[in-house]
Amino acid sequence: MQRYWTFQVLGWLAYSAVGITINLIGGVQPLPLLCGHALLILASIGLTHRFRGLIRRRRQTSGETGPMWPFLAAGVAVISLVQTSLVIGTNLLLAGGRWSVIAIVALWWGMFLASGVWTILYVRFTERRGYAVREVQLQLALKEAELRALEAQLNPHFLFNCLNSIRALVALDPPRAQDMMTRLSNVLRNSLRHDRQHAVQLALELEVITDYLALEAIRFEERLRSQIVVDSEAARCLVPPMLLQTLVENAIKHGVSQATGGGQLTIRACLQNGFVRLVVTNTGSLIGSPRSQSQLGLANARERLSLLYGDSASLILDDGDGVVKATVLIPAS
Repeated sequence: MQRYWTFQVLGWLAYSAVGITINLIGGVQPLPLLCGHALLILASIGLTHRFRGLIRRRRQTSGETGPMWPFLAAGVAVISLVQTSLVIGTNLLLAGGRWSVIAIVALWWGMFLASGVWTILYVRFTERRGYAVREVQLQLALKEAELRALEAQLNPHFLFNCLNSIRALVALDPPRAQDMMTRLSNVLRNSLRHDRQHAVQLALELEVITDYLALEAIRFEERLRSQIVVDSEAARCLVPPMLLQTLVENAIKHGVSQATGGGQLTIRACLQNGFVRLVVTNTGSLIGSPRSQSQLGLANARERLSLLYGDSASLILDDGDGVVKATVLIPAS
Protein backbone atom coordinates (compact mmCIF):
# COMPACT_ATOMS: atom_id res chain seq x y z
CA MET A 1 0.00 0.00 0.00
CA GLN A 2 2.88 2.35 0.76
CA ARG A 3 4.31 1.79 -2.71
CA TYR A 4 0.92 2.59 -4.22
CA TRP A 5 0.71 5.98 -2.53
CA THR A 6 4.33 6.75 -3.34
CA PHE A 7 3.75 6.13 -7.03
CA GLN A 8 0.48 8.05 -6.90
CA VAL A 9 2.05 11.21 -5.48
CA LEU A 10 5.29 11.07 -7.47
CA GLY A 11 3.48 10.26 -10.72
CA TRP A 12 1.07 13.16 -10.61
CA LEU A 13 3.78 15.51 -9.33
CA ALA A 14 5.95 14.58 -12.31
CA TYR A 15 3.05 15.06 -14.73
CA SER A 16 2.24 18.49 -13.27
CA ALA A 17 5.90 19.50 -13.29
CA VAL A 18 6.08 18.87 -17.02
CA GLY A 19 2.88 20.86 -17.59
CA ILE A 20 4.07 23.75 -15.42
CA THR A 21 7.41 23.92 -17.22
CA ILE A 22 5.81 23.96 -20.67
CA ASN A 23 3.32 26.67 -19.69
CA LEU A 24 5.92 28.88 -18.01
CA ILE A 25 8.01 28.76 -21.16
CA GLY A 26 4.88 29.77 -23.09
CA GLY A 27 4.46 32.86 -20.90
CA VAL A 28 1.55 31.76 -18.74
CA GLN A 29 1.12 33.66 -15.43
CA PRO A 30 2.77 31.67 -12.60
CA LEU A 31 0.17 32.14 -9.83
CA PRO A 32 -2.91 30.79 -11.65
CA LEU A 33 -0.76 28.08 -13.15
CA LEU A 34 0.62 26.86 -9.81
CA CYS A 35 -2.78 27.06 -8.08
CA GLY A 36 -4.43 25.15 -10.91
CA HIS A 37 -1.84 22.37 -10.89
CA ALA A 38 -1.92 22.10 -7.08
CA LEU A 39 -5.65 21.44 -7.29
CA LEU A 40 -5.06 19.16 -10.25
CA ILE A 41 -2.62 16.99 -8.28
CA LEU A 42 -5.01 16.63 -5.35
CA ALA A 43 -8.00 15.97 -7.58
CA SER A 44 -6.11 13.47 -9.74
CA ILE A 45 -4.95 11.49 -6.73
CA GLY A 46 -8.48 11.46 -5.32
CA LEU A 47 -10.18 10.59 -8.60
CA THR A 48 -7.80 7.78 -9.56
CA HIS A 49 -7.90 6.37 -6.02
CA ARG A 50 -11.68 6.26 -6.23
CA PHE A 51 -11.40 4.70 -9.68
CA ARG A 52 -9.06 2.10 -8.20
CA GLY A 53 -11.78 1.02 -5.77
CA LEU A 54 -14.28 0.67 -8.62
CA ILE A 55 -11.77 -1.38 -10.64
CA ARG A 56 -11.19 -3.74 -7.73
CA ARG A 57 -14.92 -4.31 -7.19
CA ARG A 58 -15.53 -4.83 -10.91
CA ARG A 59 -12.61 -7.26 -11.11
CA GLN A 60 -14.02 -9.32 -8.24
CA THR A 61 -17.27 -9.62 -10.19
CA SER A 62 -15.93 -10.32 -13.68
CA GLY A 63 -12.71 -12.11 -12.67
CA GLU A 64 -10.97 -11.17 -15.92
CA THR A 65 -9.58 -7.91 -17.28
CA GLY A 66 -10.73 -8.30 -20.89
CA PRO A 67 -14.45 -7.54 -20.35
CA MET A 68 -13.49 -4.51 -18.23
CA TRP A 69 -11.84 -2.42 -20.96
CA PRO A 70 -15.01 -0.50 -21.98
CA PHE A 71 -15.59 0.32 -18.32
CA LEU A 72 -11.94 1.40 -17.94
CA ALA A 73 -12.11 3.62 -21.05
CA ALA A 74 -15.29 5.29 -19.79
CA GLY A 75 -13.70 5.87 -16.40
CA VAL A 76 -10.61 7.46 -17.96
CA ALA A 77 -12.81 9.73 -20.09
CA VAL A 78 -14.77 10.93 -17.05
CA ILE A 79 -11.62 11.54 -14.99
CA SER A 80 -9.99 13.49 -17.81
CA LEU A 81 -13.10 15.66 -18.26
CA VAL A 82 -13.13 16.50 -14.54
CA GLN A 83 -9.40 17.29 -14.63
CA THR A 84 -9.82 19.52 -17.69
CA SER A 85 -12.77 21.37 -16.17
CA LEU A 86 -10.83 21.94 -12.98
CA VAL A 87 -7.78 23.39 -14.75
CA ILE A 88 -9.84 25.67 -17.03
CA GLY A 89 -12.12 26.79 -14.23
CA THR A 90 -9.23 27.68 -11.93
CA ASN A 91 -7.46 29.55 -14.70
CA LEU A 92 -10.53 31.55 -15.67
CA LEU A 93 -11.25 32.40 -12.04
CA LEU A 94 -7.73 33.67 -11.28
CA ALA A 95 -6.49 34.99 -14.63
CA GLY A 96 -9.59 35.61 -16.73
CA GLY A 97 -9.24 35.48 -20.50
CA ARG A 98 -10.71 33.00 -22.93
CA TRP A 99 -9.89 29.44 -24.02
CA SER A 100 -10.01 28.36 -27.63
CA VAL A 101 -11.57 25.07 -28.63
CA ILE A 102 -8.17 23.80 -29.80
CA ALA A 103 -6.60 24.63 -26.43
CA ILE A 104 -9.42 22.90 -24.55
CA VAL A 105 -9.19 19.78 -26.73
CA ALA A 106 -5.39 19.70 -26.41
CA LEU A 107 -5.63 20.00 -22.61
CA TRP A 108 -8.28 17.28 -22.42
CA TRP A 109 -6.24 14.98 -24.65
CA GLY A 110 -3.21 15.38 -22.39
CA MET A 111 -5.32 14.60 -19.33
CA PHE A 112 -6.87 11.61 -21.10
CA LEU A 113 -3.46 10.19 -21.96
CA ALA A 114 -2.15 10.71 -18.41
CA SER A 115 -5.17 9.04 -16.81
CA GLY A 116 -5.07 6.29 -19.43
CA VAL A 117 -1.43 5.53 -18.72
CA TRP A 118 -2.20 5.45 -14.99
CA THR A 119 -5.06 3.01 -15.57
CA ILE A 120 -3.06 0.68 -17.83
CA LEU A 121 -0.11 0.60 -15.44
CA TYR A 122 -2.34 -0.06 -12.44
CA VAL A 123 -4.38 -2.79 -14.15
CA ARG A 124 -1.36 -4.59 -15.57
CA PHE A 125 0.66 -4.40 -12.37
CA THR A 126 -2.16 -5.64 -10.15
CA GLU A 127 -3.09 -8.27 -12.75
CA ARG A 128 0.37 -9.83 -12.54
CA ARG A 129 0.29 -9.64 -8.77
CA GLY A 130 -3.19 -11.20 -8.77
CA TYR A 131 -1.94 -14.09 -10.90
CA ALA A 132 0.91 -14.64 -8.46
CA VAL A 133 -1.47 -14.60 -5.48
CA ARG A 134 -3.88 -17.03 -7.16
CA GLU A 135 -0.98 -19.30 -8.06
CA VAL A 136 0.11 -19.43 -4.43
CA GLN A 137 -3.47 -20.04 -3.29
CA LEU A 138 -3.86 -22.80 -5.86
CA GLN A 139 -0.63 -24.47 -4.77
CA LEU A 140 -1.74 -24.33 -1.13
CA ALA A 141 -5.14 -25.77 -1.98
CA LEU A 142 -3.52 -28.51 -4.05
CA LYS A 143 -1.08 -29.40 -1.28
CA GLU A 144 -3.96 -29.50 1.18
CA ALA A 145 -5.84 -31.88 -1.10
CA GLU A 146 -2.76 -34.06 -1.45
CA LEU A 147 -2.30 -34.11 2.31
CA ARG A 148 -5.91 -35.08 2.93
CA ALA A 149 -5.78 -37.80 0.30
CA LEU A 150 -2.49 -39.07 1.73
CA GLU A 151 -3.92 -39.09 5.24
CA ALA A 152 -6.93 -41.06 4.00
CA GLN A 153 -4.79 -43.57 2.13
CA LEU A 154 -2.24 -43.94 4.90
CA ASN A 155 -5.00 -44.36 7.45
CA PRO A 156 -3.98 -47.32 9.64
CA HIS A 157 -7.35 -49.01 9.07
CA PHE A 158 -7.03 -48.58 5.31
CA LEU A 159 -3.52 -50.03 5.23
CA PHE A 160 -4.32 -52.76 7.76
CA ASN A 161 -7.31 -53.99 5.81
CA CYS A 162 -5.46 -53.84 2.51
CA LEU A 163 -2.33 -55.59 3.73
CA ASN A 164 -4.24 -58.16 5.76
CA SER A 165 -6.48 -59.01 2.83
CA ILE A 166 -3.53 -59.18 0.46
CA ARG A 167 -1.73 -61.50 2.87
CA ALA A 168 -4.75 -63.80 2.84
CA LEU A 169 -4.80 -63.70 -0.95
CA VAL A 170 -1.17 -64.77 -1.16
CA ALA A 171 -2.14 -68.34 -0.32
CA LEU A 172 -5.56 -68.40 -1.95
CA ASP A 173 -4.97 -66.35 -5.11
CA PRO A 174 -1.32 -65.32 -5.63
CA PRO A 175 -1.91 -63.54 -8.98
CA ARG A 176 -4.65 -61.40 -7.44
CA ALA A 177 -2.46 -60.68 -4.42
CA GLN A 178 0.26 -59.41 -6.72
CA ASP A 179 -2.27 -57.29 -8.59
CA MET A 180 -3.55 -55.75 -5.33
CA MET A 181 0.02 -54.95 -4.22
CA THR A 182 0.59 -53.18 -7.54
CA ARG A 183 -2.64 -51.21 -7.14
CA LEU A 184 -1.74 -50.20 -3.58
CA SER A 185 1.66 -49.05 -4.80
CA ASN A 186 0.03 -47.01 -7.58
CA VAL A 187 -2.40 -45.30 -5.20
CA LEU A 188 0.30 -44.40 -2.69
CA ARG A 189 2.71 -43.29 -5.41
CA ASN A 190 0.05 -40.99 -6.80
CA SER A 191 -0.40 -39.41 -3.37
CA LEU A 192 3.32 -38.88 -2.92
CA ARG A 193 3.97 -37.29 -6.29
CA HIS A 194 5.48 -33.82 -6.04
CA ASP A 195 5.32 -32.91 -9.72
CA ARG A 196 1.66 -31.92 -9.59
CA GLN A 197 0.14 -29.91 -12.39
CA HIS A 198 -3.04 -27.89 -12.09
CA ALA A 199 -4.86 -30.14 -14.54
CA VAL A 200 -4.42 -33.70 -15.83
CA GLN A 201 -6.32 -35.91 -18.23
CA LEU A 202 -9.42 -37.46 -16.73
CA ALA A 203 -8.28 -40.83 -18.06
CA LEU A 204 -5.19 -40.72 -15.83
CA GLU A 205 -7.28 -39.84 -12.79
CA LEU A 206 -9.61 -42.74 -13.55
CA GLU A 207 -6.68 -45.17 -13.53
CA VAL A 208 -5.92 -44.20 -9.94
CA ILE A 209 -9.62 -44.29 -9.02
CA THR A 210 -9.88 -47.81 -10.44
CA ASP A 211 -6.97 -48.96 -8.27
CA TYR A 212 -8.44 -47.23 -5.23
CA LEU A 213 -11.85 -48.85 -5.70
CA ALA A 214 -10.25 -52.26 -6.20
CA LEU A 215 -8.48 -51.90 -2.86
CA GLU A 216 -11.61 -50.71 -1.10
CA ALA A 217 -13.48 -53.66 -2.61
CA ILE A 218 -11.20 -55.96 -0.57
CA ARG A 219 -12.23 -54.09 2.56
CA PHE A 220 -15.96 -53.88 1.90
CA GLU A 221 -16.28 -57.04 -0.22
CA GLU A 222 -19.87 -57.33 -1.50
CA ARG A 223 -20.95 -54.18 0.35
CA LEU A 224 -19.23 -51.97 -2.24
CA ARG A 225 -20.61 -52.11 -5.75
CA SER A 226 -19.06 -49.66 -8.19
CA GLN A 227 -19.53 -48.63 -11.79
CA ILE A 228 -17.60 -46.21 -14.03
CA VAL A 229 -19.22 -44.82 -17.19
CA VAL A 230 -17.07 -42.28 -19.02
CA ASP A 231 -17.32 -40.95 -22.58
CA SER A 232 -14.13 -41.24 -24.61
CA GLU A 233 -14.19 -37.51 -25.39
CA ALA A 234 -14.55 -36.61 -21.73
CA ALA A 235 -11.69 -38.94 -20.80
CA ARG A 236 -9.31 -36.82 -22.88
CA CYS A 237 -10.29 -33.59 -21.16
CA LEU A 238 -8.34 -31.97 -18.35
CA VAL A 239 -9.53 -31.92 -14.75
CA PRO A 240 -7.91 -30.83 -11.47
CA PRO A 241 -5.80 -33.67 -10.03
CA MET A 242 -7.32 -35.62 -7.14
CA LEU A 243 -10.66 -33.83 -7.48
CA LEU A 244 -12.49 -36.98 -8.53
CA GLN A 245 -10.69 -39.01 -5.87
CA THR A 246 -11.91 -36.57 -3.21
CA LEU A 247 -15.50 -37.11 -4.34
CA VAL A 248 -15.09 -40.89 -4.38
CA GLU A 249 -13.52 -40.95 -0.92
CA ASN A 250 -16.38 -38.86 0.48
CA ALA A 251 -18.92 -41.13 -1.18
CA ILE A 252 -17.39 -44.24 0.39
CA LYS A 253 -16.63 -42.76 3.81
CA HIS A 254 -19.92 -40.93 4.36
CA GLY A 255 -22.21 -43.05 2.20
CA VAL A 256 -21.40 -46.66 1.43
CA SER A 257 -19.58 -47.39 4.69
CA GLN A 258 -22.52 -46.01 6.73
CA ALA A 259 -25.14 -48.16 4.99
CA THR A 260 -25.91 -51.46 6.72
CA GLY A 261 -26.02 -53.44 3.52
CA GLY A 262 -23.40 -51.41 1.71
CA GLY A 263 -24.30 -49.54 -1.42
CA GLN A 264 -23.74 -48.59 -5.02
CA LEU A 265 -21.14 -46.04 -6.13
CA THR A 266 -21.31 -44.77 -9.70
CA ILE A 267 -18.95 -42.44 -11.56
CA ARG A 268 -20.15 -40.83 -14.77
CA ALA A 269 -18.39 -38.34 -17.04
CA CYS A 270 -19.49 -36.77 -20.31
CA LEU A 271 -19.20 -33.60 -22.37
CA GLN A 272 -22.17 -31.28 -22.12
CA ASN A 273 -22.41 -27.88 -23.84
CA GLY A 274 -18.67 -27.23 -23.68
CA PHE A 275 -18.30 -28.54 -20.11
CA VAL A 276 -17.00 -31.76 -18.61
CA ARG A 277 -19.78 -33.09 -16.38
CA LEU A 278 -18.61 -35.37 -13.58
CA VAL A 279 -21.24 -37.08 -11.45
CA VAL A 280 -20.48 -39.29 -8.45
CA THR A 281 -23.54 -40.95 -6.90
CA ASN A 282 -23.69 -43.23 -3.89
CA THR A 283 -26.19 -44.87 -1.63
CA GLY A 284 -26.92 -42.68 1.40
CA SER A 285 -28.44 -39.45 2.64
CA LEU A 286 -27.16 -36.06 3.71
CA ILE A 287 -29.66 -35.80 6.55
CA GLY A 288 -28.19 -37.06 9.80
CA SER A 289 -24.95 -37.99 8.07
CA PRO A 290 -21.50 -36.84 9.25
CA ARG A 291 -21.14 -35.40 5.77
CA SER A 292 -23.74 -32.75 6.60
CA GLN A 293 -21.57 -31.59 9.49
CA SER A 294 -18.15 -31.78 7.93
CA GLN A 295 -17.42 -31.14 4.26
CA LEU A 296 -13.79 -30.06 4.42
CA GLY A 297 -12.78 -32.14 1.42
CA LEU A 298 -15.62 -30.72 -0.67
CA ALA A 299 -14.83 -27.18 0.49
CA ASN A 300 -11.25 -27.69 -0.65
CA ALA A 301 -12.48 -29.00 -4.00
CA ARG A 302 -14.72 -25.95 -4.48
CA GLU A 303 -11.85 -23.63 -3.61
CA ARG A 304 -9.58 -25.26 -6.19
CA LEU A 305 -12.30 -25.05 -8.85
CA SER A 306 -12.79 -21.37 -8.06
CA LEU A 307 -9.07 -20.64 -8.29
CA LEU A 308 -8.70 -22.50 -11.57
CA TYR A 309 -11.90 -21.54 -13.38
CA GLY A 310 -13.53 -18.69 -11.44
CA ASP A 311 -17.31 -18.79 -11.76
CA SER A 312 -17.15 -21.07 -14.81
CA ALA A 313 -16.93 -24.26 -12.71
CA SER A 314 -19.25 -25.57 -10.01
CA LEU A 315 -19.65 -28.42 -7.52
CA ILE A 316 -23.16 -29.20 -6.30
CA LEU A 317 -24.07 -31.78 -3.67
CA ASP A 318 -27.66 -32.98 -3.27
CA ASP A 319 -29.60 -36.08 -2.33
CA GLY A 320 -32.95 -37.75 -2.77
CA ASP A 321 -34.53 -41.20 -2.82
CA GLY A 322 -31.68 -42.65 -0.80
CA VAL A 323 -28.97 -41.45 -3.19
CA VAL A 324 -26.39 -38.69 -2.73
CA LYS A 325 -25.12 -37.03 -5.89
CA ALA A 326 -22.08 -34.79 -6.36
CA THR A 327 -22.07 -32.98 -9.71
CA VAL A 328 -19.06 -31.08 -11.05
CA LEU A 329 -19.05 -28.88 -14.17
CA ILE A 330 -15.64 -27.90 -15.57
CA PRO A 331 -14.94 -26.01 -18.81
CA ALA A 332 -13.75 -28.56 -21.36
CA SER A 333 -10.13 -28.25 -22.45
